[in-house]
Amino acid sequence: MSPTVSLTDYENAKQEIKLRSPIEEVVRERVPELKRAGALWQACCPFHQEKSPSFKVDPRRGTWHCYGACGTGGDVIEFIKRHDNVDFADALATLAARCGVRLPERRDEQRRREESEPRLEVLARAERFYAQFLRRPAGAEALAYLHKRGLRDETLNAFGIGFSPSSGRALVDATSRADVPLERLVELGLARSNERGPYDFFRGRVMFPVRDEKGRTLGFGARRLSDDEAAGPKYVNTPETPVFHKGHVFYALHHALEHVRRSGQLILVEGYTDVMAAHQAGLRTVVAVLGTATTEYHAALVRRSGARRISLLFDGDEAGRKATVRALGGLVSLDVSIDVVRIPGNEDPCDVLVRDGVAPIEAALAAATPWFDFLLAWVHTCQGEERYKALDTVLALVGKLARPIARDDHMQRLASALQVPVESVRAQFESLPERRAAAMRAQREQQARAQLSRADGASNADANAEASAMVASPLAAKPSANEVRLAKALRGLAAAALLEPTLAKDCHAYVEWAADPELRRILEVLAELHARTLGTFALEDVFHALGEHSARSQVSTLVAHGSNADSAQALFNEESETIYATCLRIQQEQILRDLNAGIAVPREQLLELEQQLRSSFNRGNHV
Repeated sequence: MSPTVSLTDYENAKQEIKLRSPIEEVVRERVPELKRAGALWQACCPFHQEKSPSFKVDPRRGTWHCYGACGTGGDVIEFIKRHDNVDFADALATLAARCGVRLPERRDEQRRREESEPRLEVLARAERFYAQFLRRPAGAEALAYLHKRGLRDETLNAFGIGFSPSSGRALVDATSRADVPLERLVELGLARSNERGPYDFFRGRVMFPVRDEKGRTLGFGARRLSDDEAAGPKYVNTPETPVFHKGHVFYALHHALEHVRRSGQLILVEGYTDVMAAHQAGLRTVVAVLGTATTEYHAALVRRSGARRISLLFDGDEAGRKATVRALGGLVSLDVSIDVVRIPGNEDPCDVLVRDGVAPIEAALAAATPWFDFLLAWVHTCQGEERYKALDTVLALVGKLARPIARDDHMQRLASALQVPVESVRAQFESLPERRAAAMRAQREQQARAQLSRADGASNADANAEASAMVASPLAAKPSANEVRLAKALRGLAAAALLEPTLAKDCHAYVEWAADPELRRILEVLAELHARTLGTFALEDVFHALGEHSARSQVSTLVAHGSNADSAQALFNEESETIYATCLRIQQEQILRDLNAGIAVPREQLLELEQQLRSSFNRGNHV
């Protein structure tokens, strides 16, 4: 077990990562149209559709902000989180890999690693076991098959290819001698048991280790050697286990990742041998799905890879067309270019790559068809009932597009291609089962809200009959006008202190009044930083101090709000007065509520309130 990394080590590494990750460079890698505009950089916001640029990057502060519909912003970590759809830890790991800084493990990461290490070690042991058998007499047929496909030994070694013996107990017996519990093999999908005892799950098959983006073996794909259908499915994957989920991984992503990041392109194929042949030929951005539709996890992997173009390179037959549609399912929501590649003659990519190298594939990539054009051509080939089914399939994919304008544009294109009114296409779209289900859910939610609203109305009427109209219920779900005014003033005060750190001196006095936990944390951090630095901290220090707290997403919004004031000092003074006066109103309301409810209020509290009110009037704040 490795020693626990101190918090200081982790924080220092985080600071170094941010120093080596200039925000304008990181954003430009994902928003290529970002251009310099004076001291700032700007582009159309990548998080919503717009015609004029409202997305600004400020290298001096190390922040970005959308001044348009989004109204969001943050530092470089917040940008990676939002753009790549990942959490804080993954965003930081992405930046660490980008700038070559080793990020120490945190305690929670170390705990997860310690839980997974025993499983991963068993899987690594199984991979070595299978790889050894590929070079033994029992694996001669499997090795001959791979060589016949044109795969060289160095490629087989790089991908860890092996062979599972046909005996039925070879792995079980070998791991038993190594004191690996049978329960662990069963848990990882490597063995099963019946009335005759335990046996190997994989038998007489070519073994393809499936690794995650870090190169750790999570499971296996296995191909039968016999052409006899009675021998079972051609391909079998490890079943779902605590570490293996076939909808969560791309085959060979760890080999392709750096090449994808440099080129911006990801090529998706169907088969293990297609991937291996591509990498062997020098086409290093190729990965594969594991015989399943793409998922939101695949989409997250694409976001983290930085790919801006996805090319689907599947067989040209009906099975390849179905695989293409399955692959589109989890990817069309991404803000990337997606096209479909077809090899002339509908040959297997592996055979073409081994025989002719990358030239034919590169030519096919250059002539790729945009995904929607590919689907339109497919719909045109269908007739009768098959066309209606194809249309439903296409519309289901259109419904996954993230932008409403894009969905509408695609429906209009579909209507034009079919020469039917666009209203008919929209009606067909709304009739899809998933759309009907969504509409029913929305209707139920609306009815539930209406019932709650009616219940609230009845409760309020009862309350008004029993109490004075001037006294609001302290348990009311809707905040009072004074509470709204107070929250707004506290945000303005925090904004002023973020812009002028010397103003953060008294932020601790306002913490208790902040109902929003994120705003409360920002005020606490501002007060703590002022105490340590006497008001010499920078905005970067605020992000650093907030760490993974969700409040970090509010910082740039507050800064943008404060930048509209004449000065940070004027804003701070104005909001301080508002907070003081509003707090008095809230205290007054509470005393009135207590008196109305028959609760005795200490005389000292009334005298203190009287003094505060008199002071407030002297300051010009008429309550």
